Amino acid sequence: MAYQHLFFDLDHTLWDFDRNSTETLRELYSEFDFEGRYQFSEDRFLNTFLEVNHALWMDYNHGRIDRNHIRTRRFDLVLDALDASATDRPADLGEVYLARCPLKPHTLPHTHDVLDYLQAKGYALHIITNGFSDVQDKKLKAAGLDHYFDVVVTSETNGHKKPSPEIFYFALQSAKADLDNSLMIGDNLETDIAGAQAIAMDQVFFNPRKHYHPHRPTFEISSLDEMKTFL
Repeated sequence: MAYQHLFFDLDHTLWDFDRNSTETLRELYSEFDFEGRYQFSEDRFLNTFLEVNHALWMDYNHGRIDRNHIRTRRFDLVLDALDASATDRPADLGEVYLARCPLKPHTLPHTHDVLDYLQAKGYALHIITNGFSDVQDKKLKAAGLDHYFDVVVTSETNGHKKPSPEIFYFALQSAKADLDNSLMIGDNLETDIAGAQAIAMDQVFFNPRKHYHPHRPTFEISSLDEMKTFL
């Protein structure tokens, strides 16, 4: 049976987390005068945030921490890693980041063009994300993506995170889709690709940096517009 339902990951697949986050962090670095306050460079701040944030999301995806830990501890851990004094840290840094970053509009190259193409071809488009519901809704609207998707499933609405089979089955049920007419598209081999493979759902691995890996997804692309060659 031909594909009818396409399930996308959001961050790093459609919504350009790295660009949007970096833009926000540069603003915070300047506004909170981190150079004058702590004497560490903007690049160190950005790189340290990326490392800490990646580690936190790995822990979250594996169920070792909850969303509140990410939201309340993320910037303390960043400033700890930068040896910043604990006595004069801006208390609202995390809140300002969370309020501002999801409103950034940048998407990965070809996102809108490909979604327009797929929608015109008659595919039903959906989202499965481990991101937080309130934040993901803001991202979709800010980037002009919300009108493309029929069903948006977050780990919060379902109670399970990718790669858990439960969130995939929930998404299929919500979209009234079947395994044999559905395709999962994402950038994360563990949560998106292995998660879909575990329930025998076909997958597209989005690998823009062309990293080597031993997995065998149904399809692999380095640019979103490559989907036009098989969809």
